[in-house]
Amino acid sequence: MDEQTYMIISFEQLEVYLLILARIGGIFIQAPVLSIRTIPGWVKTAICIWVAAVLWFIVPIPHALPPNNLILIMALINEVLIGYLIGFVCSLIFEAIRAAGDIMDLQMGLSIATIVSPVTGGIVSVVGQLAFLIALIIFFVVDGHHMILSAFHQSFRMLPLAAPINIFSDKLALQLIDLGGALWSTALQMAIPVILIIFLSDFTFGIVSRVAPQVNVFMLGFQVKPSLGFIGILFILPLFIRQIIHLFGKMGEEVLKLFLSLK
Repeated sequence: MDEQTYMIISFEQLEVYLLILARIGGIFIQAPVLSIRTIPGWVKTAICIWVAAVLWFIVPIPHALPPNNLILIMALINEVLIGYLIGFVCSLIFEAIRAAGDIMDLQMGLSIATIVSPVTGGIVSVVGQLAFLIALIIFFVVDGHHMILSAFHQSFRMLPLAAPINIFSDKLALQLIDLGGALWSTALQMAIPVILIIFLSDFTFGIVSRVAPQVNVFMLGFQVKPSLGFIGILFILPLFIRQIIHLFGKMGEEVLKLFLSLK
């Protein structure tokens, strides 16, 4: 009788798989595109299991695995936090783009016309959602989802499995504060052309109200500002797209800084 060879999975290998699965699961909680609410939960679960299986025998095995179940549970929570932070840093890029759209929406007088986003499940502005969808298209065009998966793969070299991290470190707090400030400044820069156009229209309406007081410039502004705003958006769209590509290029740099701050 021919001898058959069976693949035996040890408990240590199973621990490694669970740790990988926990980290990829943390990314799917917060990362852009991967955390979209319209994707069924079973699809996300299947992708997590498949990605973890692909990386199972590629990821370097740590020298010391958790010796008991309690430490294993703590290590799993640790891995989920690492994945969540990776997704959080990447999602801040999209929030900056949405913030730029919200600022333009406020200046155009469309802040009342909010909609429920099927992507996030929250209430968003019209122009903010438009900016988010434009960013989403560009994200797939520049292979941003591959960038997130590549960062996930590189995270195992920078932060090995079951390695202790310090989420309360000063470096991590300063990085998130600096990133938030830089992204808010970028959002303002992206919205400045539309803000300037609306400011000029308000200035013109102010002159009209002085010259012809009988003209209701308040109601006239509600009709003119949205049109001027969308015309301005069309003119600055190439610059807007270029700025979005620059932000996506910065995503990998910020994730690398995250790895260094967690050590």
